[in-house]
Amino acid sequence: MKPAIPASSTPTASPTGSPARAAVAGAGAETGSSARAADKAIGCGDLDCHARALCISSIEEAAVARTGAEKPKLSVIIPARDEAANIGRCLRSILAQQGIAFQVIVVDDHSTDRTAEIARQVAEEFAAAPDGGSAAQSGACQPGPPTRAADKAIGCGDLDCHARALYISSIEEAAVAGASPAPVIVIEARRPLPAGWTGKANAISSAVPLAEGDWLLFTDADTEHAPGSLSAAVREAEQHGADLLSLSPEQQVEGFWERTLMPVIFAELASAFRPREVSDPTKSVAAANGQYLLIRRAVYQAVGGHAAVAQNLLEDVALARRVKGAGYVLRFRLGKGMVRTRMYRGLRQMREGWTKNLALLFPDAGSLAYRRLTEFVVLVALPPAAAAAWIAKAGPARYALLGAAAAAWGNFLRRTRQAHFDPLSTALAFCGLPLFASLLLGSARAHREGQVEWKGRNYCVSPASAKIEERCHPGQH
Repeated sequence: MKPAIPASSTPTASPTGSPARAAVAGAGAETGSSARAADKAIGCGDLDCHARALCISSIEEAAVARTGAEKPKLSVIIPARDEAANIGRCLRSILAQQGIAFQVIVVDDHSTDRTAEIARQVAEEFAAAPDGGSAAQSGACQPGPPTRAADKAIGCGDLDCHARALYISSIEEAAVAGASPAPVIVIEARRPLPAGWTGKANAISSAVPLAEGDWLLFTDADTEHAPGSLSAAVREAEQHGADLLSLSPEQQVEGFWERTLMPVIFAELASAFRPREVSDPTKSVAAANGQYLLIRRAVYQAVGGHAAVAQNLLEDVALARRVKGAGYVLRFRLGKGMVRTRMYRGLRQMREGWTKNLALLFPDAGSLAYRRLTEFVVLVALPPAAAAAWIAKAGPARYALLGAAAAAWGNFLRRTRQAHFDPLSTALAFCGLPLFASLLLGSARAHREGQVEWKGRNYCVSPASAKIEERCHPGQH
């Protein structure tokens, strides 16, 4: 029997934005009396949690019937922490999708910038657009109601019920005004961050109770989605019988450091996690890219969801391992033409992000760093040595050196081309080998010392299990 996610293990959501065009402003702070007022506004405030959920369920049925909302086939969940520079572009690329009914849930992961505000602005722009109300006809965003009480046992605390009340009250308000529900729900991740949880796992788990789709897509705020890609991804997963489909986005790079380092790292990833082997049910290797992870809702629940991988800094790979280990079908491939991203902006972000990840992706970091440093020396030294030997007419040695230089460069370029970067970045990538080796050793040292920093949070990591034990500074967001 496959495991089922326990109802009590999923953090509850605290809404910070409205799922309807007439949004409840500042709802993120509405816990307690103002949330109870929302309950009373829809006639459910005096009931207990379970009865209130049943009451809300009946009201939402009527609201959806009046607005003509279609139950979404797909729920897109976007965890976002300090993503003001990216969230607008990401949301617009998703809201422009057609061919499938879907909802979008943006989870503000305790951001210190305007992430949530921008998400709400984009939602309002889309709802106010002349064609915003025609989403149902185009097969696009129609959020539908939260999970109905009849579908599963209700064991929610007051905050969860209040979140549902706010959600339904906004649907009711839109129905009275004759408007369709807006396609985006903006909520805030549960705070404070639970002990033993990464921020991303907490953010995603905060959104899942509001997700209505048969499929769940977890995608990062720095992604941009090609037109038609959502419907194409779901169709591909269904046609291949995949329970989890993960795409590795096309990487956008700018500047010298990004162009030199990123191809080196993704070439190593392509060698360590070959898509054909990852997608082969007879192979044990499992991987996924959390920037684009599409999973059947039933399978997600069966393997325990993000609650089961809450301690993993690489929650995407951990979730893929649980899916494949439980006998479900995993499909992994390059997402070129479907989704793209500029993963990091500049050397500082790359250093922080890869320090967190590299030692987990490549456990034998020291050996790999040594091999890549040696390769760099060979690539730099052999061509001039071969040229000098050729000029000096050094007999057979010149042919040997020339052949060795050609073989070394050919092997490097062949491996780097697996990363599918542009030709200029592929050619410059050898300059990134020393930096890659340095980051490998730095990542190994950070994990060995048991402390990793990411986006303003410090995590204490157990060197033995490679999982976080707690927040090193509980007073932080």
